[in-house]
Amino acid sequence: MVNNRIVKHLKHPIDKSQYYRLFFLDIGANLTDGMYQGVYGSSKKHDPDLDQVIKRAFESGLDKIIITAGTHHETVQALELCSKYENLYTTCGYHPTRCSEFNESNENEILQQIIELCQINSNKIVAIGEFGLDYERTQFCDIEQQKRYFEFQLKHLISLEKPLFLHNRAASQDLYDILSKYRDQIKLGGVIHSFDGTLDEALQFIQLGYFIGLNGCSMKTQVNLDVIKQLPLDKLLVETDAPWCGIKASHACYSHTKTHFTTETVKKEKWISGKMVKDRNEPCTIIKTSHMAERGGTRGGFGTRG
Repeated sequence: MVNNRIVKHLKHPIDKSQYYRLFFLDIGANLTDGMYQGVYGSSKKHDPDLDQVIKRAFESGLDKIIITAGTHHETVQALELCSKYENLYTTCGYHPTRCSEFNESNENEILQQIIELCQINSNKIVAIGEFGLDYERTQFCDIEQQKRYFEFQLKHLISLEKPLFLHNRAASQDLYDILSKYRDQIKLGGVIHSFDGTLDEALQFIQLGYFIGLNGCSMKTQVNLDVIKQLPLDKLLVETDAPWCGIKASHACYSHTKTHFTTETVKKEKWISGKMVKDRNEPCTIIKTSHMAERGGTRGGFGTRG
């Protein structure tokens, strides 16, 4: 039986023969972001609509969502959502732009908070992260601090035996070098999320035992698509990174699909209940992300068949 939850939300339904009982996992969605509470920057634009966003995701064919967290506080928020929805999970760790919160006097206290949270909620915290390196936003945390506390987290959290949810922006070589250093201790690998790097970089990480995470930001250019189609299909995972990394008409991948949602989008200032917000990505678009990745890469196969 075809999963009609997917089909009913599409203007141009995908070929049912190719998507028989297809279900999706969004490996990374920022559901604790203020946009889902109607807050953009520091300005309140509309009422909270997170429950509608989650409902829309599951009705569109998503089976599970991993909520991306980048601080202890965000993980606590995510766990509150996980307690309300059976098919939500989360991560635990410090994003590179938040590593400025560490210092020599508090590093062990923060580490212990992470470990305790993971141990108490081991059924809902399914990965360590989002952590890694970001050399494009060093105004939030300088490179040396990032490197020090990425490795600090990695070294001490390996024993939790959870996959790694890794952030990488213009830092592939340093990220690779640090991961390589702990290769023998890391048992479950992980994913380089929101990948937009070169073919050589992707293959290096794959050889090291990691998956490549794809979202709208991974498919902006034809160069991106050329990289994707040369990667092993069984090493690719799809994500939305919502509310960020949505697919836009200007993206190279856009021409590779006829999959569009019937739910009306409105400007945030004109939001009304039941509508999606223009330029605010949602987990329900995972089907579109998958479709564009496989068409842009001239092949198929994302998702899980039941």
